[in-house]
Amino acid sequence: MVKILRSLNPTRAIMGRLFLWFWATFMVTSLLAIWGSRLFFEDLQVVQIKPREVADLNQAIERMERERFQNMPFEEALDRSSRGIRGRLIAIDVLDNRLISGGGPPLRNNDKDDLLRLIGQTSPIAVERGAFKIIGPLFFERNGKRYALFSVKFDMPEKRTPPVLLFLSIAVITTILLSWLFAKSLTTPILHIQSSARRIAGGDWQSRVGSAARRQDELGQLARDFNKMAEQLETMWGAQKRLLADVSHELRSPLARLQMALGLAYQQNVDPDTLSRVEREADRMEALIAQLLTLSRAESGEATIQKQALTLVLNDVLTDANFEAANRNKQLQIDEIPKMTVLIDSMMFCRAVENVLRNAIRHSKFMTHISFSENNKHWCIHITDDGDGLTAEECERIFSPFYRATLARERESGGVGLGLSIAKAAVELHHGRIIAEPAERGGLRVTLSFPKSLDDE
Repeated sequence: MVKILRSLNPTRAIMGRLFLWFWATFMVTSLLAIWGSRLFFEDLQVVQIKPREVADLNQAIERMERERFQNMPFEEALDRSSRGIRGRLIAIDVLDNRLISGGGPPLRNNDKDDLLRLIGQTSPIAVERGAFKIIGPLFFERNGKRYALFSVKFDMPEKRTPPVLLFLSIAVITTILLSWLFAKSLTTPILHIQSSARRIAGGDWQSRVGSAARRQDELGQLARDFNKMAEQLETMWGAQKRLLADVSHELRSPLARLQMALGLAYQQNVDPDTLSRVEREADRMEALIAQLLTLSRAESGEATIQKQALTLVLNDVLTDANFEAANRNKQLQIDEIPKMTVLIDSMMFCRAVENVLRNAIRHSKFMTHISFSENNKHWCIHITDDGDGLTAEECERIFSPFYRATLARERESGGVGLGLSIAKAAVELHHGRIIAEPAERGGLRVTLSFPKSLDDE
């Protein structure tokens, strides 16, 4: 029974929540509109008249009957007679129901109707409709005509908001507020999932969606499925790293035995060409194992970070690179190295720069350029070659293990597709970033970015 009731709960599905939010918005807007209409269109109510209010009307009539008031225009006489009286004077011609006002803003139609309804009263009364109050009538004659005199009071009518605009404002504000709350309730878990996805893409395999996974609707289910996927990815990535490390270690033993057998074969005068071929393959296998172990160490997150002078750290790397470029009849252009102290693991840092630099020299046509830049939080090394370059898709994939943009070219160079993967892992070990992009004048530009302090990572 409980499960059935839970399944019927509309808040457990986005469709149900959409319906409830729109329904609630409509109901709240309707209730506010009804409340506003009652506020502005109250019924006419008779209230107790105050002696002072009757005295004010009598005083106004006495002024109106004075000779100097008889000779001035009616509107001016009403205006002057109302001085010192709390209210505004309105006279109505009893015969033709013509209203004469002593100044002030024009009356609303419903206020005029209320005044005309009270002409038949034989004695003054006080009535109210919302903020509008009428006192009267008292009758007097002027120039042979009979008039009914009223005193009306307003609560700042010139600042009163027209009811239609008020209701429209209420509806707009209410719907905006409720729609914003509803949109936020939908977008917040989506943003949490998006943030976790970005962190996982950046290498944080332990990132998970938190509060959104506790929701009971489709977004909550999506968040829980995302967390399961992240757990599987973390497990697979850990297994891959362990496999690389285990395979590398396991291959070293048979490789050592193979090298020992080669030594014995050389002593027994076996075919030198065959032995040389076997020796080359053994050397390649040893180099591959060494790279796999380096990659495994870089991805383990273990680093010995120390303060180092950038000039001293790069000196040997650039010297070796310059020698390699000269042997290939290519040029290596190096900008002035900044005189700065950096926080690095010198061995992994040098391996990253060396791998990127050797890759650039190998694929350049004539020249490789090394430049430096820095800002408040980061410093960068830019390595640019004038080779054929890569596409945007290849720039994204070039740092994946065993990926080779041009298979034949990499085989000719002896590469297996691990050099740039090691460089990426080594840079990320320093909480930095490595980016490959097409150079402005052709070729490839690789940027290695490092934080100046661990707080800027």
